[in-house]
Amino acid sequence: MTAGGAVMLVRGARAHSQALSCGGWPGSGSSGAFVLALSRSRRACRSFYESTGPDSSLGPPLPRLRPHPLPLSLPLLPRSNANAAAALTSCPPRQKSHSCAGPDKMPTSSTSAIKPSFCWTRASVGSQTNTLTTPSGLISSSAIFPQRRFHSTSTSPAAVMAEPKWPGAVVRKTFLEFFEKRGHTIVPSSSVVPHNDPTLLFTNAGMNQFKPIFLGTISKADPMYSLKRATDTQKCIRAGGKHNDLDDVGKDSYHHTFFEMLGNWSFGDYFKKDAIEMSWELLTKVYGLDPSRLYVTYFEGNPDMGLEPDLEAKGLWQSVGVPEDHILPGNMKDNFWEMGDQGPCGPCSEVHYDKIGGRNASDLVNQDDPMVVEIWNNVFIQYDRQPDRSLKSLPAKHVDTGMGFERLVSALQNTVSNYATDIFTPLFQRIEEVTGARPYTDKYGADDVDGIDTAYRVVADHIRLLTFSMSDGAVPNNDGRGYVVRRVLRRGVRYARKYFNAEIGSFFSKILPALVDQMGEQFPEIVKKQQDIREILDEEEEAFARTLDRGEAQFEKYANAAIKKGEKKLSGAEVWRLYDTFGFPVDLTKLMAEERKLEIDDDEVKVAQDKAREASKVVKNSVQTFAKLNVHQIAELEQQLNVARTDDEGKYVKGDSKAKVQLIYDGKAFVKSTKDVAENTPLGLLLDKTNFYAESGGQVADTGRIVIDDVAEFKVLDVQNYGGYIVHNGYLEYGTLSSGNEVICEYDELRRSPIRNNHTGTHILNHSLREVLGDDINQKGSLVDNEKLRFDFSHKTAVTIPELKKIEDFSNSYIRQNGKIYAKEVDLDLAKGIEGVRAVFGETYPNPVRVVSVGVDVDTLLGNPKNPEWRKVSVEFCGGTHVEQTGLIKDLVIVEESGIAKGIRRIIAYTGDAAHQVQREADEFSKRLDALEALPFGPEKEQEIKTTQHALNQLTISTLTKEDIKKRFDKIIKSVTDEQKKRQKAEAKTALDTVVAHFDKNKDSKWFVGQLPISANAKAIGEVVKHFQSKDKERSVYLFGGSKNEGSVAHGVYVGTHLSSQGVTAEQWAAQVSGVVGGKSGGKEPTRQGQGTNAENLDEAVATAERWLKEKLSI
Repeated sequence: MTAGGAVMLVRGARAHSQALSCGGWPGSGSSGAFVLALSRSRRACRSFYESTGPDSSLGPPLPRLRPHPLPLSLPLLPRSNANAAAALTSCPPRQKSHSCAGPDKMPTSSTSAIKPSFCWTRASVGSQTNTLTTPSGLISSSAIFPQRRFHSTSTSPAAVMAEPKWPGAVVRKTFLEFFEKRGHTIVPSSSVVPHNDPTLLFTNAGMNQFKPIFLGTISKADPMYSLKRATDTQKCIRAGGKHNDLDDVGKDSYHHTFFEMLGNWSFGDYFKKDAIEMSWELLTKVYGLDPSRLYVTYFEGNPDMGLEPDLEAKGLWQSVGVPEDHILPGNMKDNFWEMGDQGPCGPCSEVHYDKIGGRNASDLVNQDDPMVVEIWNNVFIQYDRQPDRSLKSLPAKHVDTGMGFERLVSALQNTVSNYATDIFTPLFQRIEEVTGARPYTDKYGADDVDGIDTAYRVVADHIRLLTFSMSDGAVPNNDGRGYVVRRVLRRGVRYARKYFNAEIGSFFSKILPALVDQMGEQFPEIVKKQQDIREILDEEEEAFARTLDRGEAQFEKYANAAIKKGEKKLSGAEVWRLYDTFGFPVDLTKLMAEERKLEIDDDEVKVAQDKAREASKVVKNSVQTFAKLNVHQIAELEQQLNVARTDDEGKYVKGDSKAKVQLIYDGKAFVKSTKDVAENTPLGLLLDKTNFYAESGGQVADTGRIVIDDVAEFKVLDVQNYGGYIVHNGYLEYGTLSSGNEVICEYDELRRSPIRNNHTGTHILNHSLREVLGDDINQKGSLVDNEKLRFDFSHKTAVTIPELKKIEDFSNSYIRQNGKIYAKEVDLDLAKGIEGVRAVFGETYPNPVRVVSVGVDVDTLLGNPKNPEWRKVSVEFCGGTHVEQTGLIKDLVIVEESGIAKGIRRIIAYTGDAAHQVQREADEFSKRLDALEALPFGPEKEQEIKTTQHALNQLTISTLTKEDIKKRFDKIIKSVTDEQKKRQKAEAKTALDTVVAHFDKNKDSKWFVGQLPISANAKAIGEVVKHFQSKDKERSVYLFGGSKNEGSVAHGVYVGTHLSSQGVTAEQWAAQVSGVVGGKSGGKEPTRQGQGTNAENLDEAVATAERWLKEKLSI
């Protein structure tokens, strides 16, 4: 190595003779160097290692930089002479695993998605700035370790990373502006939750929102109807369904469950030539990517399908300057795109980027090599796949392109890994700050010895998915996309706990602000929804944290038992039990099993799942047989069996609790064990104490489970209170329960949470009603469940819209004060003395009674019970469960106000996430009205009004919003009705003028058959028929209106005296026409009118009417 320090690149099989190494030690003397050997011989690597190992005269080994991924960027500098003292050896292409000799060998695990085609090392330190000599020129070591390089030091990734030339935000902005300048409309990203597309779990590609255009089903009312060119950056999720990258996230450098897809589209406008020219210009001229690193593909054709090679695309790539050896043919799998089994499809042309450069990497394209990745795909939609699998050319050809934003940024920032870009480094920095973990070093597979880097990637990826899915309305639950969100969250939580030793309960919400700061400008919805997302994240984490420790312990028992027996897998029943009891998603258990070198049989899991669900179904269908204790059984418990009444104070405390089994009721008698009870028998479980809420005071019962880990599990489906004995109704899923067993009581916290919201919301609503409507308001009943609250109250008249607005506004103002909820048992007489306290008229309350106050401590109320200020406070007698602070309710939305009896009104309202969901639905419907208003007058608008009316009738949204929407919709209807009247009047005149002109021209003519220059306007035709029936009774007319584009036909006939005297009847004549245009006709002789939908047969119908008449007259 020279004084300046140099790195030599050595090509070919001689690489090993020039001091190559997979490991790497300092060279002798004062010089130090790098050598990159692009050799296809792994023996070269091994040879040098054997001759220059740690015991060689070259000196002690340096701290190693791991061989993958290569922290290398190759900007070209002037060539300089250099000597070699270290090396990187290229391994055979398409090698699925790598085993370079030496202590720092490449990962060989089959689970690693990293399939490197090289190995590398640093062999000496030398001076502070080294250089690399390549065939293309000299490279400085600052380029080899560019702005994103992470060293194994205490320096955090973000601290190491300088401002890149192409920050991610600039890359995105440049893309959109490039196409906007070329006539494209920038279209906002659609929601990751697809609307009106049941085929998709999540939006997984940029083209999803444009499917109606490609399919030809887009309505003229849609704002995108007139689009010819469009560009966007689309939020995408691939974590579930057909496209699922969840299992790969963290293991490699380029998979993500959430990502952005940059795209440009042409809808019947430009085609291959413009698409290819623009993509090449953007990549090479604007972004400045090295053309020698770019490879393109085209469709090679398929003779069996009758498809020719796409030589047009190949020729166009040649014309923009792509060398012949960088243009590669591709098969149906890689280079022919289809939307589904039938429909639009066509060849596609991909652009791939070689992250190493200085070589011909054509044989690595589409070979799953992480160093040669697809960054852009141009799809040329020119065919329509028929049901018989044949192809027809489309009359209008489209272009659909998609470019992976994260991959493009990686290329522009000279990083081998997507995760080493400024898209992820702010998140890594925040994770490091929150957890105190070592810095991220971008290691993979076996090189990530402690698993920390993998955990960084998983957490950073998952917070992106969680944030964007929740901001678009996909909240965690146990169904569909909601369950995907819950699985991802729990997977991330487990990584955070295992690898970062993070405290679970508010972990993801602490990472959230970094993401909002980074992406909030482009996607403002995450800024707006940040608080809601934080609360949902915390609530979900807290719920999972309750069972995480026990679940992991149970998994370890299962895993250790399997390994001890020499088995290689966990049983399906065990995997299902981990889900059913501890909430471990199956894919999370599978991940944990992989860490223990164990497998999972998905079929076995499915069998266990089906068995459990069938048992649940059987018991739920037998709900009427649940234990209902009568006075005799209550007396038996108290007097004969000496069973103490249940202590249920635990229902007011969050979290699980322990209890002891007292007795089991099998529907006939109390037993001490379930040993002899038949499977799936509905049972009632009595405990000494419980945290389950028994149905009472309008609040529904809790559900959940009562368990002895790995011994027994009892599913609780209903809870009732019989004279102080709390009976948990349900069934035993597995195991045996006996008197004296210590159990864990787990109510369903994720169900209880919205119940709390709704119960506190009911109190606030009750208070608001009195404030707005007066003191005569009295509660007459209520229902509080996990979906809604229902409140019945005395009031003589319907609550007006202005009054409802005041009630809703007052309620939400109270909620936003974020007042604390206080509860205390108080002597009944003292409690009744509190000014303004609310109670249900006629209800019998216990003494002492539980007083619930919103915002003011109960002791403060009792200190001066007659203070008139207390009338401004919600104070009620209540034994239900409530939120800790009103802010947790988020919002209260009234969705219905109605009368249920004379003088009794009912309000139904939603709170929390349910309230936000109806607000989103209102927003979507408002957009639908926007499109309806913009639609030009015509049959399509008239039809859209009918479907919109039906949808409005079914819509459950805020009563206030619905009233506004109805007013707006009524205005649209009126405008259409007015236009219809205006047009009908004008068309009636046109129709009559046309027929009269015919007879004026043909004085001797006795009949007219023909299509009039009007729409399918039955009223206009009727006016003409009436004219002749009253003013020209001798002549006959058969009139038609409508068109093929309109999709409907109106027709009408009047048979004058001249034809009727010859045996012609309107009924016979119209019957011939109706058979052609469809539908039926009606009327009384001598007239008939009808309408049909077979507008394409309009000309034939006119001809049929003429032909039939002539045949009739010739008889």
